[in-house]
Amino acid sequence: MRLSFYTYSYTDRLDMPIPETVAFIAGVGYSRIDISGTKGNSDDPRSFDAQRRILTRKTVEKYNMRVAAVITHAELTRTLAAGKPLDLKGTVDLAVDVGAPVVTFHMGGPQESVAPDALWKKTVQAIRSAADYGSSKHVSLAVDGIWPTWIDDTPDALQRLFDDVGSDDFGVNFDPCYLELIDVDTAKFFKRFAKKIRHCHLKDYTGKYPKWKHFIPGQGGMDYAPIVKAAADNQYTGAMAVECFTSMPFQEACRVGYRTMTAAAARAGVKFE
Repeated sequence: MRLSFYTYSYTDRLDMPIPETVAFIAGVGYSRIDISGTKGNSDDPRSFDAQRRILTRKTVEKYNMRVAAVITHAELTRTLAAGKPLDLKGTVDLAVDVGAPVVTFHMGGPQESVAPDALWKKTVQAIRSAADYGSSKHVSLAVDGIWPTWIDDTPDALQRLFDDVGSDDFGVNFDPCYLELIDVDTAKFFKRFAKKIRHCHLKDYTGKYPKWKHFIPGQGGMDYAPIVKAAADNQYTGAMAVECFTSMPFQEACRVGYRTMTAAAARAGVKFE
């Protein structure tokens, strides 16, 4: 497994320079970064222009790192209902340009303008088409977990989605924080979907759905050692990405997240590469 740091809050939301940001992340000890699939307020992957793609790839290669995943932000069901579908194929192209093996996306919930069955079918078709395109480019898609307000609101609904899409290159982004918030057992979830887990996001919290607060990993209530052990026990070899927010100082987020996760891995008898 590799340890990644998600840069979106800092290089995009706070407009920190990519070279200096990546240099610090590498210096702390991470071997991967996650990046946003867009720039600024746009939902269009073309907003992440050619110059920024080249800069990102050259910078990570300079530090012997890789981009672990490209993360989109717009909810798929909302964009489908609006007639302006999230450009997952364009995001796959971005992933190819920066050397990333995974694109993640947020599902979204029911839409008043589209009947539930019709929305499900539209969603399945959109994912299947993008996953087929990703397969041709050696890039996998991963829905960003499950959530009570989304159409994939339970593990069983997620399984139905996998069955209906029917693609080996469509999986899930494992997010144990959000699973714990809604009382889903993280170890059981990992075991059930082990063959479908393409990426992992790690954040901390206190509280419970629907009221909670996020923290830097290690500063909330999460115990990451069982999570890392579950990943190792199920032969997961991808990246686990520390995800922090703009309210969390960048250098502290990097350092505390790294210390927390390497200590959790040590307790689990695992070492990040």
